[in-house]
Amino acid sequence: MANQQRNPVSENIFQRILMSAIALLSQLREKETWQTLWHWVLWRVLPKRRRILRLIQELQPLHENAPPEMRALRDEVFAKSCLELKRAEQEQMLLDILVHAHQPLGFEQIFFAAIYPVLVKRDMVASPIINETPHRLDVEIGYLGHNEDYFFWTFEIDGTKRLSLNTPLNPRMEMREDKRYVVYQLGSNKLVDTDFAEYAEQWLLESPRLTIALPLLAATYAEQWILNARLYLSHIFTDLKKRNYKITAMVIPDFERERLSLLRRLSLDRLRKRQLLSARRNR
Repeated sequence: MANQQRNPVSENIFQRILMSAIALLSQLREKETWQTLWHWVLWRVLPKRRRILRLIQELQPLHENAPPEMRALRDEVFAKSCLELKRAEQEQMLLDILVHAHQPLGFEQIFFAAIYPVLVKRDMVASPIINETPHRLDVEIGYLGHNEDYFFWTFEIDGTKRLSLNTPLNPRMEMREDKRYVVYQLGSNKLVDTDFAEYAEQWLLESPRLTIALPLLAATYAEQWILNARLYLSHIFTDLKKRNYKITAMVIPDFERERLSLLRRLSLDRLRKRQLLSARRNR
């Protein structure tokens, strides 16, 4: 009788090991899995890693209502964004913005950390707006336009509101002194369906083993968060273009910016002279 009871148990364990091996092989056939493993290993040997880890430690703890896995995901997205930044002061600026999130759930910080390198590459400046609303991160984005005028808009990123790639933009217009600007009220929750437990079932991981595999799972989800956040940012840029905001395509070197500034001033001088001549002729 005892042997009959042991056999089903041993068969069950063997079957579970076999299914785990099959699941592992099926995952390794995917190109994305190899990319994730490569980035994960590369991150462990980068000399820049130590400085980024110090910055991660300065991020505030998440709110008690945040999902337990969200801290690992938030830190992973932050690290990947820092790796894209060329200067240490840009990494510090990203940290300074993220810590202004009041009682963060993690979603709002992840969304902005994912899009920040894109803003830097487009020669845009981001600055935090102090706000005590829980689970929200308010940021002003600005740049110098073609006439050296400062154009800006603001993001109100809410960690409690849902966001998908199909969520329509419904910005509002506000006034500051003599300038009108756009305010984008954005959600950030569910931009990626982050279900660690469901993903772990593909690998047949139990709860203790899920904790061990959490860094690798966070690395996998981080790539999808960054991709989706930047896709949604492209929708915002399209909306801004319709509002006659000129969105620069790349970082302009300082010498090139000075040259363009000089050319713009000369063009304005010529335009004023033509206007004066035409006004005199019309008298």
